[in-house]
Amino acid sequence: MKLVVIAGLLFGILLLSGCDTAPKLVPVSGSVTVKGKEVAGAVVLFHPLDPELMPASGVTAGDGTFTLVSGPDAGIRPGKYKVTVTWPDPKFKPSKAAVMMGTAEDGPDLLKGRYATKDKTTLTAEIAADTTQLPPFEL
Repeated sequence: MKLVVIAGLLFGILLLSGCDTAPKLVPVSGSVTVKGKEVAGAVVLFHPLDPELMPASGVTAGDGTFTLVSGPDAGIRPGKYKVTVTWPDPKFKPSKAAVMMGTAEDGPDLLKGRYATKDKTTLTAEIAADTTQLPPFEL
């Protein structure tokens, strides 16, 4: 009887250890420019074409570069993606009332919504298991 219990426990442990069949996250960086100039503060979202994959996102730094994260984890799973980009106006100041009520929104999109939704964007990316650097998104 003891052997059956031990065998059952070992089988359960083996089953649980093999449950994660999703591809590993790949650390990927990229950049965004507008008319050749670096863009700071742009929000870059990668929308997977495969519904089994998770979206990824990044925000551009002062030099226009971003690093992708999927949820709380760094990286993105290999696959094909539509890419959306919005660039909130950094000069926009929400009203004090909106800030106090927690309803403040980002400023207007300096890209005028051209790349803001999956339906509008023409940007795409394909991430391979060995991808680490994307070509620049030149807008």
